[in-house]
Amino acid sequence: MLKITTTERNGHTVVLKLEGKIIDQWAALLDHECRTALQHHSQVELDCAAVDFMDQRGIEVMKNLPRKHVTLIGAPGFVMELLQTGGRS
Repeated sequence: MLKITTTERNGHTVVLKLEGKIIDQWAALLDHECRTALQHHSQVELDCAAVDFMDQRGIEVMKNLPRKHVTLIGAPGFVMELLQTGGRS
């Protein structure tokens, strides 16, 4: 399960706090929520501090978000490593 909590930081930035697992159907939900937020704000920050697992679909979604407008904050080391390696060792 993935819980997404939205908080507006200012008129230009919204924070999506992610808690749980970014897997298959939840990855699609994250993609939708992030792209919807970008329709109303110029920047999205993904607070990944409480993410505890990502599967290949989650990695793909995270890597395909527009980096110019989406920033990861508080991401655990394993999340950053998965995104850098694409989930491969």
